[in-house]
Amino acid sequence: MMKGITVTSIAKSMEVSLTFVSLVLNEKKKSKRIQEHIAGLLGLTYSELWEQKLSDTGAEIGINIKNL
Repeated sequence: MMKGITVTSIAKSMEVSLTFVSLVLNEKKKSKRIQEHIAGLLGLTYSELWEQKLSDTGAEIGINIKNL
């Protein structure tokens, strides 16, 4: 959890399943709509967060998104 953001809160606000959000975060599925929403919650752009591997991006900006 970062900035009060949880996978559950993302799923509820987007009206999608918790499982689907988890799959997007773990890069098993893609949803630009959900990815853009998550980036916005973190104060980032889509490209800043998703156009690089998550682990690389997290290291660069000090965020470990997998712990959301």
